[in-house]
Amino acid sequence: MGTPSPADTVSPRRRLRRYVLGALAVALVLVAGYSFGYEPPYRGTLVERPPRPLIFAHRGFGDHGPDNSLYAVEHALRAGMDGVDVDGQLTRDGEVVIFHDLSVDRLTSGVGRVRDKTRDEMLTLDLGPKYDPTIRGAYVRTFEDFVSTVRGHGILMVELKVPGLAATGIERRAVDIIRRYDAYRDVVLSSFNPLVLYRVKRLDPRVRTAFIFMDTNWNPKLLAEIKPGDQVDLPWMVRQEFVRRALRKVVRPDLLSINQEVDHAVIDRLVAKGWPVFIWK
Repeated sequence: MGTPSPADTVSPRRRLRRYVLGALAVALVLVAGYSFGYEPPYRGTLVERPPRPLIFAHRGFGDHGPDNSLYAVEHALRAGMDGVDVDGQLTRDGEVVIFHDLSVDRLTSGVGRVRDKTRDEMLTLDLGPKYDPTIRGAYVRTFEDFVSTVRGHGILMVELKVPGLAATGIERRAVDIIRRYDAYRDVVLSSFNPLVLYRVKRLDPRVRTAFIFMDTNWNPKLLAEIKPGDQVDLPWMVRQEFVRRALRKVVRPDLLSINQEVDHAVIDRLVAKGWPVFIWK
């Protein structure tokens, strides 16, 4: 009789371990392929198909009034806009105010960051004079003020600005206000930060959310608006479509807010899958 080969001496336990590891490797490949490579058809139910494309006023009609002001939003609605998109931030004392920049310097006569100011301090800031010296009284207003004004007259899309990963409480405050006004059909909460959208859905799955994304980081126009020290880079991962494909499966947004410079093949593919999309520049 010959000498047993190494294969003949493998113990049943070691053979089982190899089978298990092999099965796990196959499972990981399948999960990764589904997560990063497959785009399933859109199955959301909270966004109704409009009979025509809807037109939104960017930054609340920021080209025709003070940026992110209720003054501009009221003008947009009177002009027949279907909705407005604005930006929400949390104050030091936990109120959501509508304001674009992380610091107030560029748009008002004040100085400092929104997160370091109280609600009352923010509401004393006038957005009018920096836009047009003849405009007075276009004060910063709260998210609640915007909801009560826009409700029943159009759609309010609010980007919740949360640069970091940690929860700040902005999601709970925003959801509480939507519940109070029964504004589920009037408001969409959006964010570049997928964790924000995930937390919103955990708080109330009836609130409509939009995942904002772009393929690039900052462009010269946007950089010109940023105060030194306020720049928050968009992570590499969320600028990659294969990663966003996986994030959409986890976060389950109701629509997508897409920069117009995103690869048109990507946009066309998402539209073909049934996604409601909001295109911005």
